[in-house]
Amino acid sequence: MPGKKQDARVRYTKMVIKSSLMELMQAKPVAKITVTEICERAGINRATFYAHYNDPTDLLQSIERELIDDISDMTRPSIAALGGDLKESLTEIVEYIRKNADVCRVLLSSSGDTGFQNKVVDMVEKQFIGHWRSLGTTSVEDAEYIYTFIAIGSVGVIRKWLDAGTVKPSAEIADIIIKLSGAGFMCLG
Repeated sequence: MPGKKQDARVRYTKMVIKSSLMELMQAKPVAKITVTEICERAGINRATFYAHYNDPTDLLQSIERELIDDISDMTRPSIAALGGDLKESLTEIVEYIRKNADVCRVLLSSSGDTGFQNKVVDMVEKQFIGHWRSLGTTSVEDAEYIYTFIAIGSVGVIRKWLDAGTVKPSAEIADIIIKLSGAGFMCLG
């Protein structure tokens, strides 16, 4: 049992550290945030911070990796669902973003890592393009353009929704993304 208590304490400490960084990033970019500021806000000492992270950028990259890994795990069924129930899979992803709205809002803001949006867009590009190519109706070049349009447009819709306080239900946002994505395909015909 002692190991489980320590694991819970470590998880709690990391959660507080991450939360502190996200709060600070609402006011300024990570490059201007110090370990001391994070520690003061989290109520921990510097040694505790350094036991888990090298610096604020390492902490931010850890947060980004966790989100990207989670979303990537959820996108696999979405790609498979392109011929099936895409709305259900996409709604699950949008709901995950809603549950992590504070973090996602900061990461997609001007204070966030500018490369994060690119990481999100690049995350499943090859899978989507491979799927479209397997249908035999689109060249690789066209598939790349379509994917870029859909992915960046989807991120834009998510940013707008986050900025508006995630008032609209996740299923409605998934519907909007699906309709706009379909419009992108129609332009090729």
